[in-house]
Amino acid sequence: MEIERNRFLVTGGSGFVGSHVVDALVAGGAAEVVVFEQKLIDENLEAARERGVVRIVEGDVRDVDAIRAAADGVAGVFHLAVLPLGPSVQDPRLALDVNVVGTFNVIEAAQQAGAKVVFSSASSVYGDTDDTMDESHPLDAWTMYGASKIAGEYFLRAYRDAQGLDFLILRYMNVYGPRQAGGLIPAVLGRLLAGESPVIAGDGSQSFDFVHVADVASANVLAMRSDVTGEAFNVGSGGEASVREIAERLIALTGSEVEPTYDASQRVLMRRRVGSNEKLVRTLGWQPTYDLDAGLQDVIEHTRAKATA
Repeated sequence: MEIERNRFLVTGGSGFVGSHVVDALVAGGAAEVVVFEQKLIDENLEAARERGVVRIVEGDVRDVDAIRAAADGVAGVFHLAVLPLGPSVQDPRLALDVNVVGTFNVIEAAQQAGAKVVFSSASSVYGDTDDTMDESHPLDAWTMYGASKIAGEYFLRAYRDAQGLDFLILRYMNVYGPRQAGGLIPAVLGRLLAGESPVIAGDGSQSFDFVHVADVASANVLAMRSDVTGEAFNVGSGGEASVREIAERLIALTGSEVEPTYDASQRVLMRRRVGSNEKLVRTLGWQPTYDLDAGLQDVIEHTRAKATA
């Protein structure tokens, strides 16, 4: 599918990942990008609104009529609206309503519009494993968030079987980058820039695949462009870094003189989550463009610029 001259719907389009997908669609020449958002983060869309046609629709994915109206006439739907991991653990019923029922509503609306769906899933679907996961790894979620993502994936498969729905699933590793509100990297960086010691749970040996948000956005657009359908892909950098290494790199890149504090009393929720991106590289020709130092430097520059704006 061409991005140029087509209209697209991005649910959760003013959020961290969603706003970067909007940027990429505008850069790709989309005729219009409809951002469907419950709680608009206007500053994340400033650049996109200056460069392209971005229409804001404030609504909730739990509202069937609202999401159907927003999807009317679009060629593709990027579904990123989600109740994140932490709130999903705290309020499982809300996770059910937003991530399961809401996702069903979005899929149904896309089907009625004749639109292709690119679904933002997560590495959480694999559960807690020390294995390097490829897409054939068993789905073994242990959290409500991961379970809700599995539900969305299987709704898509059911709609394809019954209705011929065109879709691709993207399972993100640990996404980081400008506009991220929470997570390891913003937490450590915020403490460093304040001259304070970052506090790391455990000994910092837990490791992850950190992938820059701009590379995730490019994977989304490439997935929409592709003729491939009905498949799931891991989206990761292909690398691995420990929490200790992230802290040390941020200290070096910021020129900070403080040292991290390691708190053995804090529970470490996961020891390792790393996935193979080989299928995405081989099948869609995607390549990550940010190595870890370049990505971390990008976050540092964005954070400092925002602080002085």
